[in-house]
Amino acid sequence: MTPKSTTPVALTWDGVTARRMARHALIEPATDLGAADIAGVLCGAHAQVLSAAELSIARRITGATRADVQRALWEDRTLVKTFGPRGTVHLLPTGDLRMWTGALSAVPSSMPMHPEPVRFTPEQADEIVAAIGDALADTELTVDELTEAIVDRTGPWAGERTMEAFQDRWPRWRQLTSTAAHRGVLCFGPNRGRNVTYTNPHRWLPGFRPDAGDEALHALVGRYLYAYGPATPQHFARWLNIPPRRAVELFDELGGELERVEVDGEPGWVRAGDTATPPQPHEPDINALVRACDVHNVACATNVATAHLVLGRLMDRQREGEGA
Repeated sequence: MTPKSTTPVALTWDGVTARRMARHALIEPATDLGAADIAGVLCGAHAQVLSAAELSIARRITGATRADVQRALWEDRTLVKTFGPRGTVHLLPTGDLRMWTGALSAVPSSMPMHPEPVRFTPEQADEIVAAIGDALADTELTVDELTEAIVDRTGPWAGERTMEAFQDRWPRWRQLTSTAAHRGVLCFGPNRGRNVTYTNPHRWLPGFRPDAGDEALHALVGRYLYAYGPATPQHFARWLNIPPRRAVELFDELGGELERVEVDGEPGWVRAGDTATPPQPHEPDINALVRACDVHNVACATNVATAHLVLGRLMDRQREGEGA
């Protein structure tokens, strides 16, 4: 990658951390952003545990509660619960779903490769994904109901219980759950009691289709760098779980849209011109930084300096306690 100038802007990790936390509304809650806006700034909120995602978003908005996030998700539909980066469950802005599905369907799957008797051929995978989209076109189905609907549309081979998972065997089609989400035909519906349901985002997004892959990936790099930059292609590759070479290609393709900087002597990239940091670095909120399910903690873990910053603050607290 060619630097934008011969003398990169020099930044510090203290300043970068303060900038990230300010952009993530961790210094002061936002007064002019809604739940979907916050999810967009964060590049999605982790929702493996939905209540954690609700808290993660709500705590960033003045006066908001988990109920506000739930309303945005299940009533207003400005948020969608689906499989995001690394194949993990996230809350994403519905308005960004075209970008996300375009980007995620254009990169290698994050799911592990299954052995030959379980794995689908590309043609079989396409047939399963089409069956999923059709089955969910106007309803919400539990896993068992969706299994039955897929088998009806394809054949018994799709529902064979040959997929090893959690000391059990799942129907084969489930290896394609995140693939179907990334192709834009599956997302989560509201739970039915203790059972998860899936549905099709086309139900409230008529005419929806993923953006073109390269266009979507370029947009996602820009979003990521705004939220978590400065960063390197290797950081982006780990965050999205893609081959490092592909990340390098993406940064190269963006060319003059990116700018090289140095953070305490280490190279990184930001969106061109986006080099400002707060004049007075803010003392990090350690409770926010170490919150295990918070997306800030996960995404920034690619930067060793951030981890050292958190560990140093915790050790300082421990020493203060011992001296009391």
